[in-house]
Amino acid sequence: MSEVMVQGEIETPHSELWSLIADFGSVGWMPGVSDVKLIGEGVGMSRVIGEGDAAIVEVLESVDQKAHRIGYTITQNNPMPVSEYHAHCTAVDLGEGRSRLDWGCHFTPFGTDEDSAVAAVEGMYGLLIGWVRDALEAD
Repeated sequence: MSEVMVQGEIETPHSELWSLIADFGSVGWMPGVSDVKLIGEGVGMSRVIGEGDAAIVEVLESVDQKAHRIGYTITQNNPMPVSEYHAHCTAVDLGEGRSRLDWGCHFTPFGTDEDSAVAAVEGMYGLLIGWVRDALEAD
């Protein structure tokens, strides 16, 4: 198993960051994503991004309100070269209206070597954290 952790500071109060990441069913912060279908609610719910055979399916595995952390997996059409992928996002309070988003995962590289898989995941997390930052700092 490989592991990745990417962190990004965001100029927004911790409560706003946690509210955004805790709402697994809402992906309005992802540019260009308009077709999302939700199946179920709470832990075990799925969000289906896209349509048909190319749809990405993510399943919420855990929500820890006290630690401000969610866990999820991608069960179908993972856009990264990995399998057995389990991710977690944590909102960290830095005080004075600032937060940090920690986005990490463990996985098995699939179809590529470990360094390439790690680089792909780190790149994706950098984009995702940037989109969260843009959404929250624009308000």
